[in-house]
Amino acid sequence: MADKLAAARAKIDALDRRIAALLARRFALAVPLAALKRRVKDPARERAVLANAAAAAGPRYAGAARRVFAEMIRQSRLLQGGK
Repeated sequence: MADKLAAARAKIDALDRRIAALLARRFALAVPLAALKRRVKDPARERAVLANAAAAAGPRYAGAARRVFAEMIRQSRLLQGGK
């Protein structure tokens, strides 16, 4: 049982590292966009991103994906100098 738990956690840790690296890449792309936008906040774009995340996650995890992506958008806005 402990071996299965350790193995599952190792897989999660590896995936977390990949997710963190992808987040860093996304933030690096998002930050310079602030200079191209009139406003940091774009509600229509944010709704589209959340809908895409929910669709990609599938019905079982759609709500969780929307919440995670909402926080990712919030952090992107903060990095762009917005609120």
